[in-house]
Amino acid sequence: MESLDIVPIQFTDISPRYQQIAEYYEDLLVSGTIAPGEKLPAIRRLAAVLQVNSVTVVKAYDLLAHKQLVIKTRGSGVFAAGRKDADFDRSHFNSDELFRDDEIQLIHGTEIDIPAEAINLATATPSSDLFPVSHFRKALNEVLDRDGAEALGYDESSGYYPLRETVCTLLADSYGIAASAEHLQIISGAQQGIDIAAKALLSPKDWAVLEDPTYPGAAAVFASRGAGTLSVFLNREGIDLVQLEAAVKRHRPKLMYCMSDFQNPTAGSCSASCRTGLLDIARTYGMYIIEDDYVSDLRFSQSRTVPLLKALDRPEDPRVIYIKSFSKLIMPGLRIGFLLSPAPILRKMLQAKHMTDISSSGLLQRAFELYLRSGAWEEHLAYRRKLYESRFRVCLDALSSLESLGFRFTPPEGGVHFWLTLPEGLSARALFRKAAAGGVLCTPGNVFRTGNRDYDDHIRISTAAAGEEDIRRGIHLLAETAASMMHPGSDIHHRSPIL
Repeated sequence: MESLDIVPIQFTDISPRYQQIAEYYEDLLVSGTIAPGEKLPAIRRLAAVLQVNSVTVVKAYDLLAHKQLVIKTRGSGVFAAGRKDADFDRSHFNSDELFRDDEIQLIHGTEIDIPAEAINLATATPSSDLFPVSHFRKALNEVLDRDGAEALGYDESSGYYPLRETVCTLLADSYGIAASAEHLQIISGAQQGIDIAAKALLSPKDWAVLEDPTYPGAAAVFASRGAGTLSVFLNREGIDLVQLEAAVKRHRPKLMYCMSDFQNPTAGSCSASCRTGLLDIARTYGMYIIEDDYVSDLRFSQSRTVPLLKALDRPEDPRVIYIKSFSKLIMPGLRIGFLLSPAPILRKMLQAKHMTDISSSGLLQRAFELYLRSGAWEEHLAYRRKLYESRFRVCLDALSSLESLGFRFTPPEGGVHFWLTLPEGLSARALFRKAAAGGVLCTPGNVFRTGNRDYDDHIRISTAAAGEEDIRRGIHLLAETAASMMHPGSDIHHRSPIL
């Protein structure tokens, strides 16, 4: 099947180019100009005609797929949704062609033959051998014995009340956050929490703020609401407050998304003064902040911790929508987390949740409440923290082999990510491709861009799914790959000091 003719798009500076490409094709798809089953232009061909990077087109197609307007097929291309013909084989559909990860749905169409045994330093999803299966099986069985069929019915949209009460106790004891069960919603993971906040607060033509770089799922959610995004750079203190206030003062955004601890991908944390300044800006201009508490539990530094934004929020004028998912710390497939809403927008948030999926799984909520109350959560978290800290130390040591080549990074105080600046002249995309073909996966920095900066001089390395020996070997392979790219044609074999 031949793909569509490509019409050049007149780009503006109002929104990211991937968003403008997505909007152009969304109009054609919704209007029926592109018929169901019709093939959209190939990624590389469209990128060449529009004079953009291939990843820009990938992000545009990902956004269309998120809206269920197109279907991506491995090895075949991208098609308008709705085709019914028998030769349209849905068994080939896969939105995560390289990474089984809810946060990295990227680089589709990259033609790389990745070895089956490749070491994955790209994904932030933990390996399944870390899941507390026995403890959670016990909780599930207890719930079914205790509640029977009642556990399988719909729960209220805000969530199972005993679980909300238990979470409020956890927040007070472990995070310094005072909360009431009435203001807390149980959600199906952090991504749904971001989506609920966007549905409740954003309308087409509104503005939202993103850190640059940041988690791409948040950008996709805001774009799906038709909102424009304002990208603000990060510095050593956190978000650039001067740039942020200028952008907020001019555009008056309704919403901002941030990670105050161990930000993804940079692994940095906001300083105390940055958090105070951020809250001051939000109060002054009437903006709400989504605080995505990604992995604040994984702090390995012995230095005094800074309270979370939500812990610093003022009860008389709350500005922070606090989201925490347990997926990465327990089991990704559990899809359970919670959202703490400021009182003025609580009704809107509850309505948005109800419209999304009525309620999260009642059975899982009841089982998770037992799991938390039994003390199994604290036991498992202590185990995970010890395990990840050991991997963290191994990774720090192993990264010396990359530092000797000119890579630079600031050691984080915790989390599962390392954000590396590449030596001058080395491309993250090129390094990713060659390293992947050689048996190790990292994440090129451009995946996390939200503004004009490309981040082709950065990569993210994650220790979530790799054991200590894999971390050592993976970074050794990265170092060998980088050395061969920096000195093409030479007979250099970079030797890691740890092997």
